[in-house]
Amino acid sequence: MSNMPDTPARLIYQPVAGFIEQVASKAPAPGGGSAAALSGAIGAALLVMVCEFTIGKKGFEEVSDELSAAKAKAEELRHALTRQVDLDTWAFNRFRSANRLPDATPDDKAHKERELSESTRDTIEVPRQTMLQCLRALGEAHVIIEKGNPNTVSDAATGSEMLLAGLEGAANNVLINLLDRSDTEAEQLRVQVRGSRKEARALVETLRNIVLKRLRG
Repeated sequence: MSNMPDTPARLIYQPVAGFIEQVASKAPAPGGGSAAALSGAIGAALLVMVCEFTIGKKGFEEVSDELSAAKAKAEELRHALTRQVDLDTWAFNRFRSANRLPDATPDDKAHKERELSESTRDTIEVPRQTMLQCLRALGEAHVIIEKGNPNTVSDAATGSEMLLAGLEGAANNVLINLLDRSDTEAEQLRVQVRGSRKEARALVETLRNIVLKRLRG
């Protein structure tokens, strides 16, 4: 996955309207995987924003160190999820290209099989990483929502919901690429997806309750 070019053509460098138009087009990518990563990146960004409005501010001195640590982790995950937006489309396009490779000779067949194997693994691993990164970011949301500036609690709440949406979308992209597999590795991946979803949904339900209490004043 290190061969993805860093050029202005990448999705993350496009205007928001341009990205939305590409998703809405007949092109198969960017699709759900890139959209899930973007949702997660925005969710993490909102958590960082709440920290910015809390750390070092009057009245929040006692929680500044704790929120600084949470902010550093959320910021790291924001960058990682931003990268996933393009990685997901890159992985899908690599898989499509591998399917179109010639297989007329033994060397061609060997090369095609190798590319198909590697690109298939990428189409699973990229959304799996998006899923796990969203889950880790949700783990930082609790302290941010509970101790962050109350004027930004709705922003933090939106961030956690977008992280959950990103996780769910990424999980579906893992599962769809496992449809034809019944091997041990595939079953382990399905177990991880179920576990991540269960943990994330429980986290967000807890966060929703905290948000409701803070919004009541």
